[in-house]
Amino acid sequence: MRKVLYAGLLLALLAVAAVVVVPLAERHAADRVKAEIEADGKTRVGSVEVGLLSRSLVLTDLRSRRVGDISIGRWRASGLAWPFDELLRGRTPLSGWRLGDPLTAGSIEIDALVVVSEDGSTWSVDLLRLEGFELAAYDDDVGPGPNRVVALGARVLQALTLSRFEEQGVAFTGPGSHNTVRIESFVLHDVSRGDVGSLALTRFEIGERGAKEPGFALASIDAKGIGLRRILSSLSSPDWEPGVPTGRLDLEAFDASGFDGALLKQYGLSLDRIGYEMVREAPGITRARSRITGFSMAPPLHGAETLQLRMIMEAMGLEELRLELECSAIEDRNKGELSVDRCALIGRDLGEVDLSLKVVDADEAFWRAVDEGDMALVYRSQAALGTARLTLADRSLLDRALRAAASTTGQPVAAMRAEAAREVRRFQPAGVLITEDMTRLLDTVARFIELGGTLVVEARPDPPFGLDRVSYLATPGPDLIDVLGVSAKLTR
Repeated sequence: MRKVLYAGLLLALLAVAAVVVVPLAERHAADRVKAEIEADGKTRVGSVEVGLLSRSLVLTDLRSRRVGDISIGRWRASGLAWPFDELLRGRTPLSGWRLGDPLTAGSIEIDALVVVSEDGSTWSVDLLRLEGFELAAYDDDVGPGPNRVVALGARVLQALTLSRFEEQGVAFTGPGSHNTVRIESFVLHDVSRGDVGSLALTRFEIGERGAKEPGFALASIDAKGIGLRRILSSLSSPDWEPGVPTGRLDLEAFDASGFDGALLKQYGLSLDRIGYEMVREAPGITRARSRITGFSMAPPLHGAETLQLRMIMEAMGLEELRLELECSAIEDRNKGELSVDRCALIGRDLGEVDLSLKVVDADEAFWRAVDEGDMALVYRSQAALGTARLTLADRSLLDRALRAAASTTGQPVAAMRAEAAREVRRFQPAGVLITEDMTRLLDTVARFIELGGTLVVEARPDPPFGLDRVSYLATPGPDLIDVLGVSAKLTR
């Protein structure tokens, strides 16, 4: 019974001590933190709160002039994996942390952030929130050089894990510029050392400060399955410089919609949506599809450039030009093939241009060129063009173009059509042998001009045309048609 009593008294004394001691310790730690932060003479903080039990730190009215001018209305971090003795000594993740050090926090929240750089550029963020923040140790030994900031930033991202990143009310103005970039909100989920689970951006604008309407605006961007590891690996090297390939961006899905702004309206342009998706159908096999929908052009009747476009369209009998783009491609690394099944530019009531091709014998050097973005590697590859096809389906475009040309010369449309077909039949590329195959090809194109319909121009080189010989096309030899196996057919 006495033991129970003594234990109860001990717990009561500890509770009283905690009530009395912990607030005193927190106040002491807060004073030490404030003193530590302001020790450099370039940083000021209005107040500091330290929560030892919750492992939290709150700073209000923070102002620093270490690099440029930084002000923060409120900075709060909770769930800090930071030693108690460090907090008691006044060393915080703001003052005690060094480049390359690890850092973990349950959440970090910053209100009213404004950064004015030494070059005069300005960043402002109404709210910045990071959840599940974990920064692993990384190598910060980059050395001086023009790529130092980029390399350090890439290494930080390679070491960073976040469950959620959110920005609201973002604005950026460049040095000496009157244009401002604004973002209403920007959210990332599941960030892991260069991989991003999803991205959502709402209302992106670029325009002059104080203007009634932005020059360009975008309602939303959504993306998922974003892979930046190749790119970050390239940028993290001190030897990287602009123009050097950075590698391929992996992306499972992308959707941008709601294009608007004064610049588009100035030229009578509108665009509804840009979409992309990539599906892994099997190991080593991926299919990608992209589409641009709702593009239209109706140039207004003011301004020299737009007036000229309007006159050309009126000569073609068009009040508005509407186009869509659809593309589909498949990588089969097991077979060593890259195929563009369809890439079609479609004009409503005008016609369609469709390109398809297949690359065969794709080897490791070719896939490295694709993955690393270094097209010079193609010249070391055995990959070759197996087939290619260009399909031109005319609905009214050919007739409209000939009518427009006839209106400028005063000739009848029929005469313009006959003259154009005659010039095609007479055409002789410099240095290319005019064989029977070449003559048939030109005659088929001429009949397409005369009759319309659908023209299919196909290349089936035998053997396949090696991509390491692509420079041959700049100055082709007399056997061009035979080398590429080019033929054409016309259907009505």
